[in-house]
Amino acid sequence: MNELDTKQIKETAWKKLGGKWAPACLGLILYVIVAVLISSPAFFFEEGSVAATSWTWIDYMLSWILGIGIVAYFYDLARGCGLSYKRIFTGFSNGFIYAINVFVTQLLTGIFVFLWALLLIVPGIMRAFSYSMVLFILVDHPEYSPLEAIRKSKEMMYGHRMELFVLELRFIPWVLLGIITLGIGFIWVTPYFMTAYSEFYLQLKEKSEPSITEATEVEATEVETNNA
Repeated sequence: MNELDTKQIKETAWKKLGGKWAPACLGLILYVIVAVLISSPAFFFEEGSVAATSWTWIDYMLSWILGIGIVAYFYDLARGCGLSYKRIFTGFSNGFIYAINVFVTQLLTGIFVFLWALLLIVPGIMRAFSYSMVLFILVDHPEYSPLEAIRKSKEMMYGHRMELFVLELRFIPWVLLGIITLGIGFIWVTPYFMTAYSEFYLQLKEKSEPSITEATEVEATEVETNNA
């Protein structure tokens, strides 16, 4: 199994951001503003009240659905597609069933990671990496059910979890820069990270699709041989 070059992925992401820093940063800012607006009603409810508890769950649902929009936005950037701020709302614009699938997928992912973490911390972390591509997969395949997206992510990430971990480690200096600048630096760091994450998925998909095609061809050959 060929390894992904995380250094090259990071460099490619930087190049793809060239000339697109402004829309990348503005897209992130728009996402943050909408996320804050979704959470803001909680300030008007009494802490511990039924209304506050109810809105907490609504907040989770809407925020998770919104989350796939920012993934789709930077995925488009990594693919060289035209950027549209409407893409940030793709979790809502693709219909009710899609929105529910996005929410349930992330809910199940969280539950599975939590259950594995109950055994030991390390298995929980490994599962988190295994499920890390689910949102990209749902962007590519909106017809997938939550379990299909989770299964596909596990298949794609098999043998590549350490590479994603290394990619994240490469961003530690950038994260420190964001912290030192009192969070202002994250306006630039986050688009860079999201584009690199998207590039990781693109290269992972290129590697996984040929293997899937080869497996299908082998299976077809075996069927023909058995029928002969």
